[in-house]
Amino acid sequence: MLKRNLICVFLFGIVSFVFGFGTVVFAQTRIAVVDVQKAVAGSDAGKKARATLEKEKKRLEVDLIKKRTVLEGMVKNIRELQLEVQRKGPIWRKEERDRKVENLRQQRRTFSRQEDELKRLVQESQRDLQSRQRKLMGGLLKQTREVVLEIAQEGKYDLIIDRTIGGVLYVDKKVNITDQVIKLYNKKKN
Repeated sequence: MLKRNLICVFLFGIVSFVFGFGTVVFAQTRIAVVDVQKAVAGSDAGKKARATLEKEKKRLEVDLIKKRTVLEGMVKNIRELQLEVQRKGPIWRKEERDRKVENLRQQRRTFSRQEDELKRLVQESQRDLQSRQRKLMGGLLKQTREVVLEIAQEGKYDLIIDRTIGGVLYVDKKVNITDQVIKLYNKKKN
């Protein structure tokens, strides 16, 4: 009986909210949506940060390509020496054969060390690039949030939703303030 009364009161509350009091509150509520990622990417500072990251990425790629080229040259030398040892090894004197086999072992060890170093360098470069990206984007996101807060206060918005976080499937252009955020951000930073 108590459950039934609670359910009735709850349903009556919802119905009265939707048909009565709720429409008055909704009519006075100002809501906007912003795509923070688009605002960051579209701002001058965001474009500059992306260009900086791309430049750094290309510089790292050039360094890695040089090191890979060196390794490929080492592989070629190792294969040639291995073929030479296989073909001519039986006709060489023991000292000559032992010297060539030892040279082959040393080249393989050097190759293995440099290959491990390259792998380490690739991982380190990726971590470094990701760290720089987080640092740059973190600052930009903080500044963008400050701009959104300023727009919210000036525009007397009650609620601003970030479209990129999720939950927003459709937004009318009238409530999307992303372009306004980009313009104000660029204006404040120039």
